[in-house]
Amino acid sequence: MTDADTLEAIRRVEETPLRELVNVTVEDVAIQMDSLLDPGLDSSTFYHRWETQQWAVSDLDFSQDKVQWSNIPAPVQKGLRTTMILFFVGEQIVTDTLAPVLHAAPLEDERIFLATQIADEARHAVFFQRFFAEVMDHEGGIHAAMNEFRPKTRAGYRRIFDVDLVNAIDRCRLEPKDPVAFVEAVVTYHLVIEGYLALGGQRTTLRLLRKVGILPGFIAGFTAVARDESRHIGFGVLALRRRVEENPELARVIAKKIYDLLPAAVDVVVGPDEKLPFDDINEVPEPMRVNPLEALDFAVDSLTKRLRSAGLSNRVVDEIGEHMRGLYVQAWARYEANHGVEHPVRYWERVTASA
Repeated sequence: MTDADTLEAIRRVEETPLRELVNVTVEDVAIQMDSLLDPGLDSSTFYHRWETQQWAVSDLDFSQDKVQWSNIPAPVQKGLRTTMILFFVGEQIVTDTLAPVLHAAPLEDERIFLATQIADEARHAVFFQRFFAEVMDHEGGIHAAMNEFRPKTRAGYRRIFDVDLVNAIDRCRLEPKDPVAFVEAVVTYHLVIEGYLALGGQRTTLRLLRKVGILPGFIAGFTAVARDESRHIGFGVLALRRRVEENPELARVIAKKIYDLLPAAVDVVVGPDEKLPFDDINEVPEPMRVNPLEALDFAVDSLTKRLRSAGLSNRVVDEIGEHMRGLYVQAWARYEANHGVEHPVRYWERVTASA
């Protein structure tokens, strides 16, 4: 890809109006996200993007999505529903809990940007709730949706959101001047929840839906969500880089927190305790199959790229990447031990070996 192609991809993501975002590819979004790792960017850059990239959930049209949803094969529909529930609950929890991190941010420009993020997270929760109501016929509003969906989240998800995140927030609340508390909260929110869990889920879901050509309203809205998240992740890397430049010892804090969070985070992605809605991948139409090996490569590449940009050494980052791969291998094996069937990754391993 030439420099001109890269700049054009960035322009498409950053300037395309809401309803036309259905035509923006996931690859374009990834290029734009990586551009926000530029060390020359500052908080005002991210704030300016927030001002120019506003969108309204009420402008989305889900009429075509409602018709198409009922025609999606049951195993795929269940997988999509699970992903959407995890996103919705996560967006609402972040909306409810981010304020102490804002208060603990050392610099005024960081506090201003974090205020925009809280508004974004609330909009994302409303986006999912509206999709649930209009496409899945779920009634009762956000409160009813949270009451129904939160208990359905995975064990690893509950560990991150109900234990790790709560602990990080409590520490920011009790020790707002402690740089370690702020760094651990940013690692939890911006690198693991958004930069790993959300980013990978967005990419997989949007690629599948675009490949099959369904749910245009959801694609447009979810791409807008991804564009918002790109600002949040870019800001998080900037905030961590600043802290490491001030005190290089904080790089150890970042690495330790990543190691603490990764086992539960990988369990959220793989879901070893939750049986997939099919035993044989051939039950899933070919265009709707997801390659776990490719998803793993993307996850490792994207997280390690951000850790390097934050100021961690190549050696430490490479070790984290290898550790992450090992956790996936263990989670796939646990899935097979728990359910007595092979994980779909084995199909993709055979495909790769025969290529």
